[in-house]
Amino acid sequence: MDWFLAVWVGAAGGASMEAVDIVKSIRWHRQMPWNVQSGTIDPPRHRPDVRPGEERLPAPGWKAYCVAGVLRLFVSGTLTGTIAATFPQSMNPFVAFVVGLGALSAVQQVATLVPLMVNSAGRAALGGVSEQAQQQQQALQQQGQPGSGPSSGALPGAPTGSPSAGGSQAGTGAASQQNPMDAGGAV
Repeated sequence: MDWFLAVWVGAAGGASMEAVDIVKSIRWHRQMPWNVQSGTIDPPRHRPDVRPGEERLPAPGWKAYCVAGVLRLFVSGTLTGTIAATFPQSMNPFVAFVVGLGALSAVQQVATLVPLMVNSAGRAALGGVSEQAQQQQQALQQQGQPGSGPSSGALPGAPTGSPSAGGSQAGTGAASQQNPMDAGGAV
C-alpha cells in the first residue's frame, strides 16, 4: 500500500474514533459535546488534571471541537503514513485503519515515556563518560604519570605509590597484610 493512501485511510480511522467520542457524549449528556458546561457533568468529581477554578469554565464551543477533530485527523494520518513508509510490505487498508484508530492514544503514551527515555539515555551517556575518564586515569597511573590535582583519583596528601592511592608496594605479600577480623597483627 502506498504511504499517501495509508495517510487517508489512517485519517479515516481517526475520524471514526472522533465520531464514536461524539456519539458517546451525545448519549451521555443529551446535547452536543461543545455545548456541555463543566458544571453540568454528572457525577461531578475532582480530576487530578483539572486546576483549581477550571471546573467553572464555559462550554468550549464548536470551534474548539473542530480544531481538536482536525488535529486528531492529522495525528492519525501522520502516524499511519510514517508506518506505511517505513514498512510498505506489511501495510494494507485494514492495518492502516486500525493504526488510525489508535494513533492518538499511542502518541499520548509515547509522549509520557519520552522524558523517562531521555533521562535514562542521559544517565547512560554520563556513565560512559565517567567510565572512560576512569580508564584514562588508570592508564596514566600505569604509565607512571600521576594525574594533576584531586581529580587524579588519589587522596590530596597521599603519595602516588602508597596503598591508599591504589598503587602497590614491592615486597607486600599475603603474610604481611592484616586480617580485618583480627585485632592486631600476626596471623
